[in-house]
Amino acid sequence: MRTLKLALAATAAFALGANARAAVNGMAGGTVTPPSGMYQQPAVAGSQPDAQAFHAGGVAACDGCHVMHNAANGVAKSTAPTSQVAPWTNVTNAYLLQGSDQSSTCLICHSGTKAPTGNQFTIADLTAGAIPTNRTPGGDFGWLRTDFNWDNSPAQRHGHNVAAADFSLTVDPNLTVAPGGTWQGGPGRKQFACSSCHDPHGRYRMQVGTAPNGIAFAGPFPGSPATLPIAASGSYGEAPTASYAVGAYRLLGGQNYTPASNSTSPFPNDPPVAVAPALYNSSEASAEVRVAYGTGMSEWCQNCHTNIHLDGYTSGVAGLRHPAGSDALLHAGQIQVYNTYVSSGVVDAAATSKYTSLVPFEQGKSATLAVLKANAVPNSIIAAGASSNVMCLSCHRAHATAFDSMVRWDQNATFLTDGVNYTNGATGSMTKVIAGTAGARTLQQTQAGYYDRPVGAGATSIGLYQRSLCNKCHGKD
Repeated sequence: MRTLKLALAATAAFALGANARAAVNGMAGGTVTPPSGMYQQPAVAGSQPDAQAFHAGGVAACDGCHVMHNAANGVAKSTAPTSQVAPWTNVTNAYLLQGSDQSSTCLICHSGTKAPTGNQFTIADLTAGAIPTNRTPGGDFGWLRTDFNWDNSPAQRHGHNVAAADFSLTVDPNLTVAPGGTWQGGPGRKQFACSSCHDPHGRYRMQVGTAPNGIAFAGPFPGSPATLPIAASGSYGEAPTASYAVGAYRLLGGQNYTPASNSTSPFPNDPPVAVAPALYNSSEASAEVRVAYGTGMSEWCQNCHTNIHLDGYTSGVAGLRHPAGSDALLHAGQIQVYNTYVSSGVVDAAATSKYTSLVPFEQGKSATLAVLKANAVPNSIIAAGASSNVMCLSCHRAHATAFDSMVRWDQNATFLTDGVNYTNGATGSMTKVIAGTAGARTLQQTQAGYYDRPVGAGATSIGLYQRSLCNKCHGKD
């Protein structure tokens, strides 16, 4: 009997160590056909390449994230090399996870240094003392480990503070409740994690519907339409059919979603509709990475940040907040400014579009997946129009940035650039260097925060003496 158990454990270990890791590494961005025997074979002939990836829009192979007997090759283990669980203690990680906690399990595959090509799936370069290398639309969690003058821009202010014990990431020591909301983390398993936002089992799906964009969401919530099988990812423009569904964008949780670790705040709102390019983890030194946002992003953020969402306002009324929502449409003057604004002091009236991924907008409720997919290509022409609206991600990145409150630019600086170079901290907001602490943000760190964009010249450049990018919509500079 013991021999049988060890054989089964060894088989599971081989599936994880040889198959899961190799399959994920070999399918960066979903562009490589997996060899026979790898996880998640193509589900639909002719579908988006991402249908071949590990998650494939829905639940993945169980032993990619869980370990059934906490043993492999006869040795009690947890896969993460720095797991907090000691071997042969008859103790397993919570929820039989491969890592010590939820985020540690995710980061087994999703952490690492961005390679010149491939490795699209890495979102956290946690190399000690190094500038984070990932350039995903959501931002690199590595910025959570970089202090810039502790009293001005401490590391925890740079993004969502996920707890990942195996990777030395901890929750925010100051903010225990979502800003402008009611979601609360807590000790142990209730700490904020990747699974607080992403449903690791991918139960939410997009199906053919009667909404203006042709989408209906289905999943484990009251009143859900009858669900169809998920045949592909919903992140790259694959459309559902009458026979099958596609997953929610980035496996985000929807209505009634609660992670097993914290069931106190079920989500009231659906995931957003958006399309990312297949090669999304790329420098923007010469070409922008365009995520085409359709609708619902701010409403989804409202699941936790309840009181920040706002579609409109009356000036001077109590509770004034910047509008951000599917009905927070750009005004005519803002549309004109957005489409002609190049940089501080530079306006091109002949321009048909000056879209920038540093200040993206949603294209509106009627934007179909086909339309969004056509726009999710480098340097695509996406002009602001009457259906365009501001959203939370117009100013913030979802994971982390080099700047406070995970804003896409340094909102504390008068100038983002100081002529031909980037503001390096000495001439910008980080002017106070405390003896014995980390210094100001360096020029190299600042440029990395802007995804390697040049200053002054080039298709993706930031202008000379550029002021706050609030001006991209408001044009006051």
